[in-house]
Amino acid sequence: MKSDNKVIKIIFNLKGRTNNVVKYINLLSKNYNKNIVFDLLIINEKNVQPIQEQFVNLKIKNLESNSKIDGMNAIFKEIYNAQNVIQNYEYCCFVEDDNFIFPLTLFHAKLFLDKNNSFIACSGKKFIFLRQNDKNYSYLNRYVGPNTNVSNNIGNRFKIYNGALCYYSLFRKNYFLKILNYITKINDDNMSELMFNFLTIKFGKINQLKSIYLAREYPRPEIYNVPHRTKWILNNELFKDLHILMKSIDNSYSDEMLDHSIYRYLSKRFKINQKANVLSKIIYFYKKYFFYILNYKVINGFVKNLGKL
Repeated sequence: MKSDNKVIKIIFNLKGRTNNVVKYINLLSKNYNKNIVFDLLIINEKNVQPIQEQFVNLKIKNLESNSKIDGMNAIFKEIYNAQNVIQNYEYCCFVEDDNFIFPLTLFHAKLFLDKNNSFIACSGKKFIFLRQNDKNYSYLNRYVGPNTNVSNNIGNRFKIYNGALCYYSLFRKNYFLKILNYITKINDDNMSELMFNFLTIKFGKINQLKSIYLAREYPRPEIYNVPHRTKWILNNELFKDLHILMKSIDNSYSDEMLDHSIYRYLSKRFKINQKANVLSKIIYFYKKYFFYILNYKVINGFVKNLGKL
C-alpha cells in the first residue's frame, strides 16, 4: 500500500462487532473526510470477513489476526505482529471500534510531534458519550486522558503522571512497537494496559493538546475491559506477569520508581470505595458541565453526526 501519509491508525474488526467498524469509517468518510491525513489498518479477527466497502478519501489496509482475540493482551500482540505495515509510517495510534479519534486534532498531534523531537506521544482532550438507541446519542462526561508530562527525569515523570490510558495517543512508531515488544512477554490483559502506560512514561515526554482528540462510548465493551479486582488477583499467572512488569519499569526494582507506578496503581485498585461527599459531588458536576460548555460545538456536532448514520 503506497501512501504519502505519515500516520497509520489501527482498528480491530472483531467477531460480532463489524457494524461498529463500518459506522466508525462512515463517520470519518461522511463528516470528517477533509481532515484525514492518515491511513487505516483494519486487523480482522481470524475467520471474520473483511470489510469490502470503499470509503471517500481513506486508504485501508486489511490484515487477518493470527488467532482469536479475547482481550487487550491479544490485541497488543496482534498489533505487534503487524509491524511490517506499521514500519512504513512515522506515527501510529490505536482506536477501539466504538471510539472515535477526531482527524483534525490527530493532524495537530502529528504537527506537534513533527516540531518536538523530544516528545514520544501526543493526544488531546476526551469525552464519554452514551448510546440511548441506534439514532440517539448524548454527552455523558469528560474523560481524563494522560496529562502533559514534560520532565526529562524519569522519576519526575512517574510522579507527575495521572494514571490515565496512554495507548489512544498518537505515538512515534518506534516507541509504540518498543512498548508492544515488552507486552509480548506477558499474558494478563490488565497488566498489558499497565505496562503500556508505565513504559510510555518511562520512555519519554508526552503532550496533551487543548482540543478534543477522542470520544469514547460508555459502557466499554467487555472484550476491552479489565476484570474485577477479585477475579484478577485470583489469576495464578498474575504474579509472574507482575514481576516482568516491575522489572520493565526499573531493572533494579527501586522503591522510588515502583512507588509512583505499579505500587500506586495497586493501592488504588484495591482501595475500599468510599461514598462521595457533597463537596466532591459539586466538583464532579462542575467539571462535567464546564467541559461540555467549553467544547459544546465539537461534542454536539459529533453526537448529531453519529445519530444520522
